[in-house]
Amino acid sequence: MTYVSSRRTNRRLTCERVNMTSIPIRSPFSALRLAILSGLAALAAACGTTKPALQPLPRASEIGLYELRIYTAADGKLDALTARLRDHEAPLFRKHGMIPVAFFQTAPGPGQPEVSRLYYILGYKDRAARDAAWTAFSADADWKSAYKSTATNGALQTQIDNVFLAPASYSPKLNLDPKGGPRLFELRTYTANPGKLEAIHDRFRDHTLGLFQKHGMTSIIYWRPTAGQDGGYDSKMVYMLAYPNMAARNADWAAFSADPDWIKASNDSQKNGVLLKGKPDTVFLTPLPFSPLK
Repeated sequence: MTYVSSRRTNRRLTCERVNMTSIPIRSPFSALRLAILSGLAALAAACGTTKPALQPLPRASEIGLYELRIYTAADGKLDALTARLRDHEAPLFRKHGMIPVAFFQTAPGPGQPEVSRLYYILGYKDRAARDAAWTAFSADADWKSAYKSTATNGALQTQIDNVFLAPASYSPKLNLDPKGGPRLFELRTYTANPGKLEAIHDRFRDHTLGLFQKHGMTSIIYWRPTAGQDGGYDSKMVYMLAYPNMAARNADWAAFSADPDWIKASNDSQKNGVLLKGKPDTVFLTPLPFSPLK
């Protein structure tokens, strides 16, 4: 048996006798009792009587790789899929060192059909950290139990898509601080004509971001998809904006599109050919209550 000696050698405190719940604390503001509690917690941890602490999460500023995951719910199972994310997956993501950035549900725009999808954004230091985290997550007994119990009547999703994204050099720093109320988010994906991707990024860096700010649009993040992914992502850029609501979004875009500075920047950037291939792909999203980004 291992003993931890106090200064008085005729008194010994064994690891087996350390029990945090046996210490009565009538006042949470008692500095003395809190000090005792902290000391016993450290003792218990040293003796191996407490669960290992969760891995400390990297700060948002340390994210070098983002993963956008899109889950298409099975018929009638969107609520169950959301509940599993809230109650099981999100805590386990944190346990295994992933940074939960955002959890969204779709918000159909005008004329768009209702789609039962969830969008996750997770952050990692790099691809190696991502792969290690998902290996640990997949092997976690709590996840296996949660998956089994929630899939007794069939899988909750019919499809999972994911895209790996790196922040563009001109992207603003990710800010997960609360903003005072839920916002409407717009995820936009541009496909460049051959040889025009860098011109699109140049235009965003030198003109578009400033004009978005001028017209009240909030830039969340700008990404470059990492190389070698399926789906033609080598010719795409992806970014996200936020607005108070759809009416504000529409008004902001109308003002932006009519701005003489934007018209000039657009025309100047396309003197040697159109930059975009087709129209941007746009998805409107609303944050779930437990999403860090709101």
